[in-house]
Amino acid sequence: MTLWNYINTFIISLTPILELRASIPLGYLTFNLSIWEATIISILGGIVAAAITLALLPPVVNFLLNFTLFKPIINWVLNKTRAKHSNRFAAVGKILLVTLVALPLPGSGAYTGSLVAYLFGVPYKSAVKLISIGICISGILVALITLGGHGLWKMIF
Repeated sequence: MTLWNYINTFIISLTPILELRASIPLGYLTFNLSIWEATIISILGGIVAAAITLALLPPVVNFLLNFTLFKPIINWVLNKTRAKHSNRFAAVGKILLVTLVALPLPGSGAYTGSLVAYLFGVPYKSAVKLISIGICISGILVALITLGGHGLWKMIF
């Protein structure tokens, strides 16, 4: 086992779409890390990805608002989303955000959670905390699925 196995697992966990869903199984099955090592490294990568995304979204959106092409689109999305769903989000927003990130399905995860938190104006520290909780839950679920699937594969073949 080399340092590259840890680095590769971490980098995969930073990759949009793949995130924990790929980094834990690859870290465990391909890079020969223990399930705990793969899970912890992947969770840390997910939290780093969320923190960076949450920090970069406001300046990127503000920059794009300077362009005539993007300004009406961005304002429309922000205004429509906040006006249409703000009441529901205020009522169950924390649970929704954690659940959205925790489900290890395509279209969910740290990046989607960061975007949703930004759209609804969740403060940075709260968003990082809630998304981190979701990432931890997702990491545990993916680790259990990986162990179960690997055990089943060994039983059959």
